[in-house]
Amino acid sequence: MTIHKLAIVTAMKQEAEALVPSPEKVSYNGKFTILTGKFENNIEFKCIISGLGVDRAAEAAAILCKDSPDLLLSIGVSGGIAPDLSAGTLVAATTIHSDIAEIKHWHESDNDTTARNALSLNCGQIQCGPLVTVKEAVLTPKEKQLLHDRTGALAVDMESIAVAQTAITENIPFTCIRAISDDSKRAIPIEAMKGVDENGKSQLKPILKAILKRPALIFELIPMGMDYSKALKSLGNIFK
Repeated sequence: MTIHKLAIVTAMKQEAEALVPSPEKVSYNGKFTILTGKFENNIEFKCIISGLGVDRAAEAAAILCKDSPDLLLSIGVSGGIAPDLSAGTLVAATTIHSDIAEIKHWHESDNDTTARNALSLNCGQIQCGPLVTVKEAVLTPKEKQLLHDRTGALAVDMESIAVAQTAITENIPFTCIRAISDDSKRAIPIEAMKGVDENGKSQLKPILKAILKRPALIFELIPMGMDYSKALKSLGNIFK
């Protein structure tokens, strides 16, 4: 199989910018930002910034599928829930467990595997295994351990299962690649969730307000930010 056109769904602006730092075109369709261009290997791409959650991810994926891409991808950062997965580690889903009642699980088909192998990624070894999509962020080491014990997943996100199910509906091969931004032992302060709006854009003002209210928060955010930077760097190596 030869890949000519890629459709990529990212939840956050920083993820998209890490993947495609110099797009040829940036457009806005009234709800979603879309980056368009070609990678160095001459593969065309459209990368849409969906924002957070399965509803927005499904809507964004459906927009990209109108162009009949060779492969639909869900790419971004993800929380590590399996032990010994360090920040920056790349994982690819062979199964996505849905923790959302109305959405079915996804299992990689032969066509999905063939398309993923045809990407010829230049980012080194990727660990393959199960992932899980949830509705609410998983913030504490205890929550991460319980989720891993229940599902066997390597990592957790809030969008991929919706993109996968859209790919099935549209009969387009699907792949999910995630970079670990916080390992299973890393606690995420609840205040950090205010730093991204529903459109996937970073918001500094709510974080600064939170630090003013709780100055010790900065000592939690600094190492978390360093790990997030490692994850973005890994994303940036995927298509080089």
